[in-house]
Amino acid sequence: MRVLLISNSGRPYLEHCRGALGEFYGPAVRKLGFVSAATLADPEFYFTHAKTGLEPLGVELEHVHWERQPLKTLERVDALFVGGGNTYALLDRVRSSGLQDAIKERARTGMPYAGASAGANLAGPTILTTNDWNIVALTHFAALHLVPFNINPHFKDTDPAMAPGSETREDRIREYHVRNKNAVVGIEEQTMVRVDDGIATVLGQQRVKLFRVGQAPRWFTAGERLPL
Repeated sequence: MRVLLISNSGRPYLEHCRGALGEFYGPAVRKLGFVSAATLADPEFYFTHAKTGLEPLGVELEHVHWERQPLKTLERVDALFVGGGNTYALLDRVRSSGLQDAIKERARTGMPYAGASAGANLAGPTILTTNDWNIVALTHFAALHLVPFNINPHFKDTDPAMAPGSETREDRIREYHVRNKNAVVGIEEQTMVRVDDGIATVLGQQRVKLFRVGQAPRWFTAGERLPL
């Protein structure tokens, strides 16, 4: 499988990762599907916004809308980009529309999958390490499981401006590991993890922090492989 996990889309939209996306998709990808299901605003506006960021790659963008024959649209595309928003809404919509199983099958047979923020969360075994609130009262959290680790996008180490004793992302991940044993990868902004056939490599401008049960967390920078 080929997966690109992006912490944030950035401003201008996708500018910081456009080169990495172009290399990831490659010249064989001519028709790219964009999944807008994470947005809680106007999905049509989001799709138009995504075209601005993705069409410079030389691809034709198709809107994989969860309410408009999404499975037929998915069949027509060579690769996928799943945008950000609310991770719980994203999982709820892709599951109810049948996209969850369909995306998983396509990705496991070679379709490149890239996701930013919520779209990155969706690639893990579950979405339980998202920063979002469960505003749709979702009760099942199993995701695509394209990679064996959970993702925490927008990861921030302790902020010096925080009040003493404030809870941190690292605290939340430590709590996750009380009941769950798979690794968690915290991805800082303007940073990515690319996974090719099980080999995970850090890309971008900042760092990635790997959390494993029973081990001290470790930082990794661009070009380094994650020992997963």
